Amino acid sequence: MVFKLNIRPDLEAEIEQLLSRSHARSKTEYINRAIENYNQQLKRELSLRQLKDYFKSYQKEGKEILRDFAKLKSNSC
Repeated sequence: MVFKLNIRPDLEAEIEQLLSRSHARSKTEYINRAIENYNQQLKRELSLRQLKDYFKSYQKEGKEILRDFAKLKSNSC
């Protein structure tokens, strides 16, 4: 299956310049790598967003537990 991509001329020129440095064998491979890298970054960003809320509650829980331990320690003295 072949796709015809309508790449902007300025991006096409940039691809041409960077193609040799990227060690890609063709424009298609270069574009596939770029898409793969973009997808990896997007997945990582989505994962971090999910974890962000978890760590907020985790930190809150940890502070409450430390407070409870501090109360127990002061009561036992």
